[in-house]
Amino acid sequence: MNLLGKAMDKDFWKEVREKDCYKKYRDELFDLWSKHCENRPIKALKYSDFKLYWVTGDRGIYERTYFTRRLAMDCSALLSLIYPEEEKYFDRLMDQIYAICDEYTWCLPAHQGQLEPNNNVRIDLFASETGFALAEIYTMLEDRLEPLIKNRIIAEVDRRIVQPYTSVENYGWWENGSANWTAVCTCSVAGALMLLFPDVAKGLIPRFNRSMECYMSGFKDDGVCTEGCGYWHYGFGFFTVYADMVKKFTDGETDWLKNEKVKTVATFIQKMFISGNACVSFSDGGRGLTYHLGLCHYLKDTYPNDVVVYDPKYSYNYDGCGRFCLQLRSATWMNEDYFYNPTPDNGAAEYYEKESQWLVKRTLSYGFAAKGGHNAEPHNNNDVGTFIFAKNGRQVLMDLGAGIYSRQYFGPERYSILEPSSRGHSVPIVDGVYQFAGRDATSVDTKFEGGVFSTDIAGAYKCEGLESIKRSFSFTDETVTMTDEFVYSGAGEIVDRIVTLYQPKLEGDTVTVEDVTVKFDPTVCDAVINSEVRLRKDTCYFIDFKLKPGVEKFVCEIK
Repeated sequence: MNLLGKAMDKDFWKEVREKDCYKKYRDELFDLWSKHCENRPIKALKYSDFKLYWVTGDRGIYERTYFTRRLAMDCSALLSLIYPEEEKYFDRLMDQIYAICDEYTWCLPAHQGQLEPNNNVRIDLFASETGFALAEIYTMLEDRLEPLIKNRIIAEVDRRIVQPYTSVENYGWWENGSANWTAVCTCSVAGALMLLFPDVAKGLIPRFNRSMECYMSGFKDDGVCTEGCGYWHYGFGFFTVYADMVKKFTDGETDWLKNEKVKTVATFIQKMFISGNACVSFSDGGRGLTYHLGLCHYLKDTYPNDVVVYDPKYSYNYDGCGRFCLQLRSATWMNEDYFYNPTPDNGAAEYYEKESQWLVKRTLSYGFAAKGGHNAEPHNNNDVGTFIFAKNGRQVLMDLGAGIYSRQYFGPERYSILEPSSRGHSVPIVDGVYQFAGRDATSVDTKFEGGVFSTDIAGAYKCEGLESIKRSFSFTDETVTMTDEFVYSGAGEIVDRIVTLYQPKLEGDTVTVEDVTVKFDPTVCDAVINSEVRLRKDTCYFIDFKLKPGVEKFVCEIK
């Protein structure tokens, strides 16, 4: 049974070696080889780095070495397939596999729970991905791998993945969750089992499918990934890999891709481009979007009348975490016709996702997004009512997206950090009060009618005397007009904030940010430019419109 498709075909890898459409793929592998393998030792994973997460909250130092090992394994494996006569690639691959099999744990410190003795078989995102990657490499290169390496792969995947998973009826929260963890871990565990332990996998298909049902329940019927664009690629990417493999494994009995909701989710990412590759960065997303080439080509093949594939200059093949199954499928799922003939994009579009309360809009002049929602969404930011204005291929009035991941970022201190707090979003501040976190912090009366997006966001604030903040946006092809109407009986100051990473310039009734202007009425407010240096060392600027006493309405025109 061939679960990996073209990856098992030596003639296919000759095409990857020779065809121009794979040139970027080859060049990226050579770049990875140069950075992480060529004349470079395999760096040790040190205990002093491992424990930093509990000492300072730092995740980056240990993770950089951890992910470098996997990137080195990935590129060595793929180069071994493309250039089988080059022994240096294969020799390095076996060294990388040997080192990874030696690791104390495949789990990241941030996911370890606590420093318990010998807790080295916990299955997190990256432990499961590691097991799956080794299973795929074993399957594709079994005839070349030396016996000790093959035996170590089988033994370690069994010890670290199969036994912990099969020894209980329910592994834990991620098995019944509705976010990216569920899809990634389930796909990776299932994939490793289907490839290396197929007899065991046969009895677990209902369990895998139950987990994927839980994952899909996290999407509303509009298909929006409220975790953010990057987590769509991550979670839904692994979901799609699972859907492809389990369909083959069950001879078509399990076919997730016939599900209408899956088709809707598949179209999410194409709606998120708002200007060039500037994108919607709500939650813990990024401000620039590149789509996963293999994944989107596969979805286009599956849903040819629904999925849009943009120019390959907006695509990527690998990421910094070494997600082997997706990097492999950047080659095996690439469609040469889509590569050379992407879907034309007329530059203008409008999407209102009613259930998730997201509006995304593009004109020939600008891109825009706004949201209602609540403050208990996956990878939540306190951002009810925030908006983005993009122009000429970049966000100008911004949603900052994700901050630097640390222990603090995912703990009680999360909303003291700029990026996830409402302090770092383009939303009002009332009497010095920012939005609070939780499901009760919610918008009401959110709608898009007559070309106007409106929502009441007062429910996201715990502020005495505040009854309503009706925020609305109206549009022309050139401008966006934002109107905030406050019903507030308190004596505190009302501030309407707009966030950017570009230096604003204030002159009279206009704030200029790069090639964007924000025009306001100086008789109703004073505009003040404030700033804060982010942990990434760049400066975040706040355009604060401070309403004068008694004023309860603020209007600005953005162009």
